Amino acid sequence: MFKLAPMKPALKTQTDKARMTSETILHAAESVMIEAGYHNFSIRRVASAAGVTVGNLQYHFPTKDVLLKSLLDHCIGRYLKMFASIRNSAGNDPRRQFEALVKGIFEDLNSKNTTMFFPELWSLANHEASATQLMDDMYAQYRAVLKEVIKEINPKLKPSSVDRLALFISASIEGHTVFIGHGKPWQKQTKKLIKIATQSFLFAIESEEF
Repeated sequence: MFKLAPMKPALKTQTDKARMTSETILHAAESVMIEAGYHNFSIRRVASAAGVTVGNLQYHFPTKDVLLKSLLDHCIGRYLKMFASIRNSAGNDPRRQFEALVKGIFEDLNSKNTTMFFPELWSLANHEASATQLMDDMYAQYRAVLKEVIKEINPKLKPSSVDRLALFISASIEGHTVFIGHGKPWQKQTKKLIKIATQSFLFAIESEEF
């Protein structure tokens, strides 16, 4: 009678390994942007931070633009998951969802990574034309979440009004980064600023004048 050989643990597939390497590179790219700044963001520096060769990095991300796009996609993907979680936790009332989103986004500005990461991206977009479109595409996904909630709060708004409101709200919140970010002078005022911002935004959404 034959005995079955003990099962060996399954080896990671090439796809699993490639995914893990890509994740390592993207985390390293984010760290380089935060710690070294946009002016030092390069294929070589990211490869060194990730502990891989330049050739290995370029196998996954052939150019700096491809790497940057993947980094922004990775970043906005995290935020879209966070937004979905916030909305689910807030229940079905779109007004409460909006209030929770504003609170969550404002509080995220207090984190060191957010405080450092996004201003570097803005600076990069000011100096490299290719980065400008990538940034706009990323923020468009962010605004899409706001637009969905805005339309649910006030279905009477015209699409153009919804677009403007989403842009105004996202820009207003992001603009607070340099004031209430990690270690910034107004960080302790975050809760009060959330209250002011939420009331102002809801008034604009519900007024039908935009």
